[in-house]
Amino acid sequence: MSRAAVGLAAVLSIAPLHADARELTVSVASSLGDVMTQIGRAFANAGGPVVAFNVAGSNTLARQIVNGAPVDAFVSADGAQMDIVDQAGRIVPGSRRDLLSNTLVLVVPAGQAPVIDGPTDLGGGAVRRVALGNPERVPAGVYARRWLERLGLWPTVAPRVVPTITVRAALATVRAGRADAGVVYATDAATEPGVTVVYRVPADEAPPIRYPVAVMRGDREKDAAAFVAFLAGPEARAIFEAAGFLTLD
Repeated sequence: MSRAAVGLAAVLSIAPLHADARELTVSVASSLGDVMTQIGRAFANAGGPVVAFNVAGSNTLARQIVNGAPVDAFVSADGAQMDIVDQAGRIVPGSRRDLLSNTLVLVVPAGQAPVIDGPTDLGGGAVRRVALGNPERVPAGVYARRWLERLGLWPTVAPRVVPTITVRAALATVRAGRADAGVVYATDAATEPGVTVVYRVPADEAPPIRYPVAVMRGDREKDAAAFVAFLAGPEARAIFEAAGFLTLD
């Protein structure tokens, strides 16, 4: 991608979806884009302000917020990116909480011959490329790397990794056949008919997956706090769970 295209993508990702002064701007991890649209509508129908969602990789969102992007709340796919925002002094004290969890799955292109049915196959001769969110920065990729490290497979798999800027990009890479397999969230795989799930990572095998949420400092703290409270309420929890997310108390 050219520098001009990257710059344009950054502008589009920061820009609100509408131009209403009452809108909240909420930055959310890419794996939450679809479900948050539903929840935003439910929040508005319940009397809250319209919410404009800025959807991107959590590491990209954290960098935007630290650099001064006008964001009212942030939902990250891991604690490390929220820590970066916290250390920059952008979080309203006491507003941070763990909201959701997820499950990692191993996927292959739909219709592919069954040469992969578990993690040990990622090191076999049938696999040349494995798509992950960037395992150094993108939460889904970081979780995948930690999982494979626990299994002792990372040294073999690492040279085959195709790093992507988001978990959705990893999913698209597998769907397009540009990778033989990928490790993504179960919630993302469920939205993509172009891939087949061949393995679900057991909870006792995976690293803890946490999506924290927090209110950002600014002139919309009260409304943002109301939205964060709504995310933890029964209506939003039902939407999250229908999409396959695990809600946390």
